[in-house]
Amino acid sequence: MEDHSARVDRILREISNPLIRPGLSRMAKLLSKLGHPERTFRAVHVVGTNGKGSISAMLESILLEAGYSTCMYTSPHLADIGERLRFSGVNARAEDLLPFVMAVAGMLETNSGPFEKPTYFETLTAAAFMAISSYVPDVAIIEAGMGGRMDATNILSNVSMTVISSLGSDHSEYLGHTLEAIAMEKFLVLRPEGMSVFSGGDRNLEDIYETLCHKIANNGTVASQTGMTRNPSVGIDGNMFEISIDGGPWIEINTSLGGGFQLTNAVTAIIAASRLSLVYPLITLDPIRRGLAVTRWPGRLEKVKFGNGNLILDGAHNPDGISALADTFSLSGLSNSTAVVFGAMKDKDLKSMIRKICDSFPMIVFTAVPGSERSADPESLYRIAKDFNPSADLSIEMEPLTAIEKASKIFDTVLCCGSLFLAGAVKTALGKKFPSGVPYEGK
Repeated sequence: MEDHSARVDRILREISNPLIRPGLSRMAKLLSKLGHPERTFRAVHVVGTNGKGSISAMLESILLEAGYSTCMYTSPHLADIGERLRFSGVNARAEDLLPFVMAVAGMLETNSGPFEKPTYFETLTAAAFMAISSYVPDVAIIEAGMGGRMDATNILSNVSMTVISSLGSDHSEYLGHTLEAIAMEKFLVLRPEGMSVFSGGDRNLEDIYETLCHKIANNGTVASQTGMTRNPSVGIDGNMFEISIDGGPWIEINTSLGGGFQLTNAVTAIIAASRLSLVYPLITLDPIRRGLAVTRWPGRLEKVKFGNGNLILDGAHNPDGISALADTFSLSGLSNSTAVVFGAMKDKDLKSMIRKICDSFPMIVFTAVPGSERSADPESLYRIAKDFNPSADLSIEMEPLTAIEKASKIFDTVLCCGSLFLAGAVKTALGKKFPSGVPYEGK
């Protein structure tokens, strides 16, 4: 029997254009037919390449700790489509999304004028905006999809702040073939006379950002310049560091999200939250510290008890993400005692990711993402790895759980990475394997 999540997904696919088609005209027409729900709530718009989901979750947690009601819209989901929308920290149920999806479907079916079919992401985003409008939150945190200027979420009209996470080379066929071109596509979401925060870290990109902010009178802040850090302690289960904002006193911060890459995300969230306090005055140091200490974000160094060892799920899916992930395991002293199960989408920079994995871990099992036509062939991944390191312990298992079981017989810790879709497939498979509840460890 079809469950609610599967039904919502099926309806969305039936009414949507299956192609990726950047542009705002379809979204504008669709939302106009629906009465412009995107104009009824205030939003924080989060864009970028790496870390935008984690930053969104951190900001959600901070705002909740400050006493504000929130909605958070993100993508993709791991196991259930309701994960894409949270109401004050609680995942929506797929059945809660269904009436809004049906409203979009009904409008598309009855529309008699010229109307280009919207994409899956556009139809779901429109339904999510309707759901957010009905909830009437104090603020909605809206994570962009893959794009920036032409992303469906950029149709938002009441943006309190734009947050731009770390930038890297991903989706270059749509966003540009240089890092500078990709960055400008992201930066062009900035609102004239608005407020924004950019993670920074690359002086050239910071200059481009600051020049655009000056040109359009956007009150922009580069987090890496504004928040100075010291004494970082990085772990799989969480991080600790001290931060000084605008040259102020040093403040100790503990985060529930671990990994070296989360240091940058946490600094960005802290600076964004401190600037947001101009609009949401209940945001003070205490809710910032409490919010970061309790942030939940599945699929990012998520630990699951598996047999007698641990399985760690992470959605890193591009060279920058994989590099940061591998560096985290190295800093934590876990690289040599961890096996990797790796699967990725075939349109990614596979050679760069596999090179870093081969250089960092003693055993790699290549697998496929079940049910995905975009999944890279494990045989091709294996051949790439063999070119880099012919003597490495490399193998292939088509089914992810079989791959994990194989790796766990040799190493107590198994890292599953390469795609959020792979992490989602594993979570779904584990849910079937453990119907009474997946035995999670940690967050």
